[in-house]
Amino acid sequence: MRKFTGTILLFILLVACSNAPEISLPAETLQPTLAARVTETLQPIITARVTETLHPTMIAQVTETPVISTSPNACPPETVDLKLFTNTADGYCFLYPMQDTPLPPAMVVINPNGSSGGDFLPGDALVLVNTEAALGRTAAQAADAKIAEAGEGFDITRSEILIAGKQAIVVDGLPAQDSWRVVFIVGNERLYTLFFEPWEPNAAWYSELEKLYSSVIASFHLYTPIP
Repeated sequence: MRKFTGTILLFILLVACSNAPEISLPAETLQPTLAARVTETLQPIITARVTETLHPTMIAQVTETPVISTSPNACPPETVDLKLFTNTADGYCFLYPMQDTPLPPAMVVINPNGSSGGDFLPGDALVLVNTEAALGRTAAQAADAKIAEAGEGFDITRSEILIAGKQAIVVDGLPAQDSWRVVFIVGNERLYTLFFEPWEPNAAWYSELEKLYSSVIASFHLYTPIP
């Protein structure tokens, strides 16, 4: 009897299992897995095919850095606050504050007063650019010669800066009727000497001269002189 009962129970279990509905995972569960498998399988093939097809043309065009050409005679552009001063015969140009007054061919004046020279400056302060043949001298050699010429007993300071990528020497304290800051730079086989005067930190207009100095030094550009 026990054997017969066990057989009946086994039969009932088998029937129940055969009639149970099939369990399947929802599509949204399978989709990420399937997509990941497809991407993992096909990505190397797609990348290789695209690279092989585009590399000689499009890829080279995308990665190539464009060459920007600039004219060696290009002066800095004017701004709303700065105007352009040019001297084509001596081959230089620079920007100066718009409130200052240009006096070509080689001078920009702060607050001009009409004086023509002599013992009086043509304004409160100015920058004057002197040009001469370099005769093989560097800016440093020209500056050192002026310092040596002054002799002993003066509080002369000397420092080096770059102007338009070229060595320039700034000298303060050279003896003169008025105190001045002198800047030496060589280019185009010429020596350019820039005089900023009077260089008097206590003067009322000194901040204007500092502005002029900063503008000129930051924008000074040398190019081939045009006769």
